[in-house]
Amino acid sequence: MLTSMRIIVVAATALVSGAALSDSIEALSISSDVWLRDGPSTSNRRITGLPRGTAVMEIADLDTMSARHSDRWVQVYVLEGRAAGREGWVWGSYVNCCEAHEWMQ
Repeated sequence: MLTSMRIIVVAATALVSGAALSDSIEALSISSDVWLRDGPSTSNRRITGLPRGTAVMEIADLDTMSARHSDRWVQVYVLEGRAAGREGWVWGSYVNCCEAHEWMQ
């Protein structure tokens, strides 16, 4: 049952661990302007564009979390910008680990 459980890792985990909102949080980052899609295929609808540098967190089940991003579609939760709070899919070669992002300075 655990392998089918979806895990969402969000910036709130940093808050629980004692980090302030003004602290830097390690997050995945979009490496190039890319489309956020509603499914894992180029034939799926484009939700919105994500500019280079946008902070995202991966949404995955336990089976795919350890797989390399560059070889697959990655389901993400957008942490900042006009698409903040949206979920969608991005081709994994455009998702980099990990950059420090600072919010609410």
